[in-house]
Amino acid sequence: METINTIPKDSWSASKYNKNASFVYSDAYTQPVLELLSLNPGERVLDMGCGTGELTYNLQKSAGHDGLVVGVDSSQDMLERAKTNGVTNIFCCDIQNFSLPDRFASLSGAFDAVFTNATLHWCKSDPSGVVRAAKLALKPGGRFVGEFGGYLNCIGVRSALHQVLRSRGIEPSRADRGIFLGQSTIPP
Repeated sequence: METINTIPKDSWSASKYNKNASFVYSDAYTQPVLELLSLNPGERVLDMGCGTGELTYNLQKSAGHDGLVVGVDSSQDMLERAKTNGVTNIFCCDIQNFSLPDRFASLSGAFDAVFTNATLHWCKSDPSGVVRAAKLALKPGGRFVGEFGGYLNCIGVRSALHQVLRSRGIEPSRADRGIFLGQSTIPP
């Protein structure tokens, strides 16, 4: 598997992820963000944080033979599972320090869309690096569609946060600006 930059120690386990977090790529949780993506056949899409590739594979099918979907993840183990799941174009890279490998270099500035699901909340060392990555990848007028901390997948964390804030006399809505899509809006 091609790795194009130095990445932190890979602590991800594809089998544990699929066992414990499969809701992240379930239809119920991904429908709103996929509707926003509104992928058309023939489009080129970069899937940042593709993980085990379940959504990436579905994006490949939607893009069709004339389209291209490229998955990128910082975990070799996740990418090996993505390959097993039928994802054909993948590479290993920390999206906070993003560059395209030589075989995809001609696609710099040529992607119709950058997509990311359940990834952005893990990008803590340089969150703005993800935005730079999207800008590098997208063609003019391209779209960046992402989800993080989505509908109910962080409700436990947010509930605990609200409880602690209230115990300290802080109104949770002032500190927790959770943003969710469409019908997936949850009041703080």
